[in-house]
Amino acid sequence: MERFPHLKFLQKIVGKPRLHGGGETNPISLQNKNNKQGHFGYLSDRTSQLKSDWQNEIDNRVRLNLAPLDVDIIPIFLKINPDLIGYDFDLKMFGIEVISQEEDGYIIGASLDAFNSLNDKIQKFLNEERGGGKIADFWEIVDGNQWKPSHILSDYLQSIWGDIDEERMYKLEVGIAFDKPLNKKPDPNVRGYEAKLERFRAEQIERDERFEERQDEFENFIIHYGTITSSFIDLDDSFCCEVEITGKGFKDLVLNYPFVFEISETDEVVGLNSEVEEVGTFELEVMAPDLTSPEVGVIDSGIMEGHRFISSAIIGQNSRSYIHGDDSTADHVRNGGHGTRVAGAILYPHGLTSIQSPYQLPCFVRNLRVLDGDNKLTHRLPAELMKLIVEDNEGCKIFNLSINSNVASRLKHMSSWAATIDTLINKNKVLFLISAGNIAKDDIRHYISQANNYPNFLDETYCRIANPAQSSFAITVGSVNHMAFEDDDFASLGAEDEISAFSRVGTGIWGMIKPDVVEYGGGLAISKSGNLISNKESISPELIRSTLNGGSAIGSDVVGTSFATPKVAHIAAQLLKLYPDEDISLLRALIVQGARLPNSFFENPTTQSIKHYGYGIPSLERVTNNTHQRVTFYNAENIRAEEGHIYSLNIPEFLRSPVEEHDILIEVTLSYTAKVRRTRQKTKSYLSTWLDWTSSKVGELYEDFKDYVLKEIEESETIYDKDARNNMAGWNWKIKSDSRGIVEGISRNNSTVQKDWTIIKSHQLPNDISFAVRGHKGWDRSHEEVSYSLVLSIEILNSNLEIYEAIRIENEIELET
Repeated sequence: MERFPHLKFLQKIVGKPRLHGGGETNPISLQNKNNKQGHFGYLSDRTSQLKSDWQNEIDNRVRLNLAPLDVDIIPIFLKINPDLIGYDFDLKMFGIEVISQEEDGYIIGASLDAFNSLNDKIQKFLNEERGGGKIADFWEIVDGNQWKPSHILSDYLQSIWGDIDEERMYKLEVGIAFDKPLNKKPDPNVRGYEAKLERFRAEQIERDERFEERQDEFENFIIHYGTITSSFIDLDDSFCCEVEITGKGFKDLVLNYPFVFEISETDEVVGLNSEVEEVGTFELEVMAPDLTSPEVGVIDSGIMEGHRFISSAIIGQNSRSYIHGDDSTADHVRNGGHGTRVAGAILYPHGLTSIQSPYQLPCFVRNLRVLDGDNKLTHRLPAELMKLIVEDNEGCKIFNLSINSNVASRLKHMSSWAATIDTLINKNKVLFLISAGNIAKDDIRHYISQANNYPNFLDETYCRIANPAQSSFAITVGSVNHMAFEDDDFASLGAEDEISAFSRVGTGIWGMIKPDVVEYGGGLAISKSGNLISNKESISPELIRSTLNGGSAIGSDVVGTSFATPKVAHIAAQLLKLYPDEDISLLRALIVQGARLPNSFFENPTTQSIKHYGYGIPSLERVTNNTHQRVTFYNAENIRAEEGHIYSLNIPEFLRSPVEEHDILIEVTLSYTAKVRRTRQKTKSYLSTWLDWTSSKVGELYEDFKDYVLKEIEESETIYDKDARNNMAGWNWKIKSDSRGIVEGISRNNSTVQKDWTIIKSHQLPNDISFAVRGHKGWDRSHEEVSYSLVLSIEILNSNLEIYEAIRIENEIELET
C-alpha cells in the first residue's frame, strides 16, 4: 500500500504571556458610602450569626454523642464576583479555604480562623484602609447549613435524604478537599536554583504533613460512627475513600464536617455477560506481533492466555491479577468470558472468519485482571486500582477499560475514578480508552413498554454515559449497529450505522462532547409481537471466546460498548507504532481527526448526532495514512496560559483557480491535557490551564490574523480592527467555539479534544489559512506548560484530482519563527 504520511506543521509565532487583570467589581457595593455600610454591615452580621450558631453546635456535640470538631473551623457558603472564579481571587487572604467551586460564583468554603481575617478585611474596607479592597467582591453569605445536602450529595442520596435511618449502616464514597496544591518545581536553569529547590522541598514536606493531618482528622471523625473501608486515594486538591457509617454519622458528615465536598453511593462496577454458548470451529494460522509492537493493557476479567488465537500476543511475565486473594489471571467469566473477548477485539477488530491466513497480530496485549468470575469489580475503590495499575505497568502506554458503573455518571464534580484517570493520563503520558457503558435490556424493554421508543429513550437521564466514561482526557467509545436485521419475528432497533440501542450517550460532564467516537459493538432486536429484546447472531460482533467452561473458540453471541472500545484501542496501538516518541495527545487527536459522523450527519450534524456518536466512526486508514486526495499536518507542542501559537498553511494556486468547483473538506482537531482539581466544576475551572483554537477569516492575511491573535492575548497596541474583522466571512465551522453554531447547544471548547470541520468550494480558498492555539488561565498561577497536539487535514471530495504532493511542496519552505 502506498504511504502518504502525516506532515509536520511549521510553527510561525509564539505570543507572550501577560498577567490577568481580574474581573469587574460589583457596582452596587461601590456606589456610595451608605451602600458600603449597608452591604458590609450585612456581611459582618452574617459571619457573627454563623459563628454563634457554630459555637452552639460545638457546645451540644458532647451531649448528643457526636464526633468532635474544631470550634475555629466553620463551614461557609458564599458568593463572590463570578468574573473572578478561576482567576486571581484568593480566599486564603480572608482565612477561607475553598472546598468546592459551585455555579454562578458560589463557593463552599471553610473559615479556618472563626472569621477573624474576613471581619478584619471588612472593617479595613469600611474604614478605607489599605488591605480591604478585594472584600468588595464578596456578594453574599448564606445562612445556616441546610444548603449542604443539595450541593454535596449525589442525586440518589438527595432523594433519600429525608428518610435516613440513624441506626442503619450506609456505604458511601466521600470526597474531602485539601486546597493546598504544590507550586511548580523550580527550573534548574534559573538563577538561584539551589535556594528555590530548598524552599520547594520544605513546602512539599509541610504540605504532606498537613495532608496527613487532615486524613487523620477525617479518620477520627469517621471512626466515631463506623469505619473507612478502603485506602485513601490522593489527588492534588483532595482525597477520597469509601466508608461505612451509621445514618447518624451520615447526617453529621453532610451538615457539619467542614471539608467534605461530595458524598455519593458506592458504584457497582460490572462487565457484560453472554447469555448463550456459541458452538463453532475455525482454522487460522496466527503469527506473533513484531517485537517492536506496543503492548495494550487490558483491564478486565482476565484473559484465556492459552487460547490459540491469542497466545502469541501474550507476554506471560507481565500478566497480573489485582483481585485480593486470587492470583489467577484466567478469564473465569461464564459463557465465553469477557476479558478474552475484549483482548480478541483488539487483535481482530473485524472478526476472524473474513481474515486471510496467515495473519500477523498487530500488537501485544497485557492481561490485567480486576473482575472476578461473576464479572464484578471486588476492589473497594476503582480510583486506587487505576493508580496502582499504571504505576505497576510502566511499559504500557495504552489501557483498554471496558468496565463501567451500572448507573449514569454524575454531572457536578468529576468522579474520583475519572479524575484519577485524568491525573494519570496527564502525569504518566498514557492513554485510556473507556467504554461508554450499556443500558440493560430490561431497562430498554421498560422504556419501550411506556411508549418511549428507540432512539428517543436515549434522551433519558439514566441513559447518560456511565462512570468513568466522563473522564476529560480519555477516549470514550460508544457503539453503533454494523448492520440492520429483520425476520418474521424480530427487527433490529436501528439501521446500519445508527446508535446501538444499548449504548449510553452524551453529552458528558459540563457539556463535554462524549462519547468521543463510536465503533461497531453490535445491536439488539425487538420482537414484532410484544417487547422481547434479544441478541441475534447476524447483528452481534464476531469475537474470541474463552473455552475454559466449554463452548467454541469464536462466536457472535454478545453485544456491548465493551467490544466497541477495543476496536479503537487497536487503532491507538497502530498509531503508537508510527509515533512512539510523540506526546500521547497526538494519538488522541489523530483518532478523533480520522472519525466521521455517519450518513448525512457529516455534512449536517445535529445536537442529537453529537450526543450519540461524538465525532463519529474512526477510520484506521484516515487515522494513520493519507491519499492523493487528502493531506494531514500535525504538531505536538507545549504552551502556557496566555500564550498563543500560530500556524499557517499555504494553498497551491491551481487549487484556488476561479474556474474550479471542487468541494474541499477542512478538518481541525486540538487535543491537550493539564493538571486537574476535583473540587472545581466546569472545564475551565477543573483544569490548571485550558486551551482553544481559532482560525483566520476567509481571505484574512496572515499578518492581520497575527495582529488579531496578539491583540487578544497580549492586549498590546496593534493595527487590528475588530469591527472590520467581524464583517469578514467565516469558515462556517460545524460545531464552533460557543453553543451558537450549527449544532445548537454544543461548544467544542467545553472539551479537551476539540474537532471541527467545514466544506468550502475550491475557488473560495485563500492564499493561506492560519490557525492559533491559545492558552487560558484555569486555577494555576505559575504559567506551567501543558502539552497539546494540533492536527489539520485538507481533502478534496468526490474527485480524483491529486493534491497531497502539491500541498506538501507548497509548505516545505522554512517560515519565520
